[in-house]
Amino acid sequence: MKKVFVAFATVLICFIFTETFAQRKNVGGESAIGIRLGGSSGLTFKKYSANAHSAFEFIGAWSFDDVLDGFTITGLWQKLAPLNANGQLSAEFGFGATAIFGDKFYFGPSGIIGFDWRLKKVPVTMSVDWLPTWIIVGTSRFNAINAGFSARYILNHRRTK
Repeated sequence: MKKVFVAFATVLICFIFTETFAQRKNVGGESAIGIRLGGSSGLTFKKYSANAHSAFEFIGAWSFDDVLDGFTITGLWQKLAPLNANGQLSAEFGFGATAIFGDKFYFGPSGIIGFDWRLKKVPVTMSVDWLPTWIIVGTSRFNAINAGFSARYILNHRRTK
C-alpha cells in the first residue's frame, strides 16, 4: 500500500515539474492539480488536450465504500462538450479504469459524466461529476455512489481575452 502511494506521488510530481516549466502559445493543453471530495476523496490531476475538447484525468483517492474500502487509483479519458461560446463550461463524459488496494485487490471499468468549469481569469478549474465503477476483479459489484466535486489549480495557465 505504501509503495503504491509513493509511486503515485512520484509520477504526480514529475507531471507537475514538467508542466510548470512548459511554454505554450495557444489556449488548450493545460494541466491542473487539486483535490476531489465525494464518494472517494483525494488528489486529482487533469491534462487537457491542445484543443481543449478532451482530457485525461488521474485520481488517487481513498474510497469510503463499506465493501470496497481502500486506496483507489483511477485513470479516465474524457470528452469535453462546450456548453457556452467561450468553452469555459463543458459537459464531460468518458471512461477508464479503477484499481482499489484494500484488504483485497479490486479492478474494473469506470465511467464518468459531469460538468467541467474553467475560470477565465483565475488559474482554477472545477468540476462536479458522477464516477460509477463496475468491479470485475476481486468481486463482482457495481459501485454507483461515487459522485464528487473537484477543484484544481492550473499549472500552466495562460490568460485569455
